[in-house]
Amino acid sequence: MQPPAITIVIPVYNRAHIVTRTLDSVYGQTFRPISLIVVDNNSTDGSLEVITQWADTHRHEGFDITILQESAPGAPAARNRGLDAVTTPYTMFFDSDDTMGPSHVEKVMEAFARHPDADIAGYDIRHHFANGATRILTFNKSLYSNIFHASLATQRYTARTDLFLAAGRWDEEMKGWDDYELGMRLLTLRRKPCIIKLKGITVDTYQQTESITGTDFSSRPEVWEKALDRCGETLAATGHWRELRYIELRRVILAAHYRRENSPHAKRLLGEVMSREKNPWRRMFYQMAYRYTAAGGRGISIAAKFLL
Repeated sequence: MQPPAITIVIPVYNRAHIVTRTLDSVYGQTFRPISLIVVDNNSTDGSLEVITQWADTHRHEGFDITILQESAPGAPAARNRGLDAVTTPYTMFFDSDDTMGPSHVEKVMEAFARHPDADIAGYDIRHHFANGATRILTFNKSLYSNIFHASLATQRYTARTDLFLAAGRWDEEMKGWDDYELGMRLLTLRRKPCIIKLKGITVDTYQQTESITGTDFSSRPEVWEKALDRCGETLAATGHWRELRYIELRRVILAAHYRRENSPHAKRLLGEVMSREKNPWRRMFYQMAYRYTAAGGRGISIAAKFLL
């Protein structure tokens, strides 16, 4: 059997109760050979033991399994640990609480075979909320879509391994929105990546109840604002001036979320944006966007295409 052409990297932190569902979905792929790298990130609930036992009963020719450990906290560090061990031309990052349909990897690799110049293969996914509702999250290769809809979120694409390296790997200083920030760097590389999109939905992601908090934004403002700042730096360095205004609108939207959580960070962040903006029309739009979003409105980003 030929060596694998794709590696799936899965970071794990305290998912002993659910990680085998994810691993089983990987094992159930119709495509072979596959290389699987699982990185335990200081789990305290026995996840490492669960992963090791699973690997012992599933490792065989055509399905390579490597288990690594990463002591530095955070998914970016764990993903980089896995990336360092990848030897295949393509890498797919996946999360430890989500699942892929049996044909997912096969469809991805068939797409790369049909388009040998492609660097990224993207796809829509189905997201399951904790309350039972579902939503289709779409993949789109535009900077606009990534800025407002995080279209290059971890589960929505597979890429050439050397592309992740060219972009500078995962930023281990990011404690949230790390995939959002990496996506911005991938889309603004000097050599613009060739991106294709697959049809159909073969990935399901799940909102975990322990990740839901009433003050999800205002409890960690430095995390979200640092990600937006880093994205702004990337856009400025690559001459994407209009998209910088989109990042400012993202800050306004974040300030509105703070306001909905009755956080004093709302006034501070909105004030920072307004102090930088001198154009009266954009100032008026930012104020309107803030009030609209704070009142529960959605979709303000659509207006940005025409007004920014």
